[in-house]
Amino acid sequence: MYDPNLSKLLAQMSELTYVQYNNGVPPANNGAVTLPAGFTQTASFTAPEIDINKLWPHYTNVDWQNITGRQEVAAMNLQLQEVYFGFAATSAQYNIIALRGTQSAFEWLLDANIPQVPVPLVWYNNGKFQLAKVHLGFAIFYTLLIEQILDAFNKFNNSLPCLVTGHSLGAALATMVAPSLKIANIGCNVEMYNYASPRVGNVAFAGAYSALVSDSYRIVNLGDLIPMLPPTNVIGLTYADVPTEWSFLNQTGNIAGNHALIGTDNYTDAVNAAVPTNAPRTYPVTGL
Repeated sequence: MYDPNLSKLLAQMSELTYVQYNNGVPPANNGAVTLPAGFTQTASFTAPEIDINKLWPHYTNVDWQNITGRQEVAAMNLQLQEVYFGFAATSAQYNIIALRGTQSAFEWLLDANIPQVPVPLVWYNNGKFQLAKVHLGFAIFYTLLIEQILDAFNKFNNSLPCLVTGHSLGAALATMVAPSLKIANIGCNVEMYNYASPRVGNVAFAGAYSALVSDSYRIVNLGDLIPMLPPTNVIGLTYADVPTEWSFLNQTGNIAGNHALIGTDNYTDAVNAAVPTNAPRTYPVTGL
């Protein structure tokens, strides 16, 4: 069940992923962030920035369903600068995986590339995912990060709930990571709270996700364009939402403003004020 207090905590953790990134690149920045009282940071996650112009000749030749690790992406010779993408933290009550949203130009370019590829079955070793496909850009980031995330997850005390969170691109990655963790330890309680998530995969992915991650909450500003992308049906591809939407409305008059995690009356403010609701929405019509 949606917990407003957990949502406040996880929005705060999502904010800290941006602080981590803005503190600088490794090794000069060690990735440490100042966490809420009671939490200890146990890992930092990094991924290389990629030369987008070198990607396109390669991606169609990759067997995405059978990809086994980051080294296969690295072999495309795409790597530029290593940057921070989030962290793992633990307390007496919770384990947390927090992932950040888009920050660089190349990340925006990958976000905009909507061709679908099969999910890597080494991390989705479950029959429900055999027909699952996801957004290419998100799959690349996932492949670059998931081994680090699983390593941190396996070091947690898995008698505690594991909360997966993120904003924007980080929200899409949280959606891909949560079922991977559940498959890695089917007995662990994995919950996902994300903010301003785009759609991640096809109907098969959304169905398989729903079967595995029952405690799943997408917090959406109804004035935000990004959660409506990619369209549910575009150039022959289908995209579907994962459950469950908890929404609010803040119209800033600006696409970036409506999507921002931090901003007057936007995601963090709405969550802190316990505004999001899963109540059915009734929209006006013109009568024409």
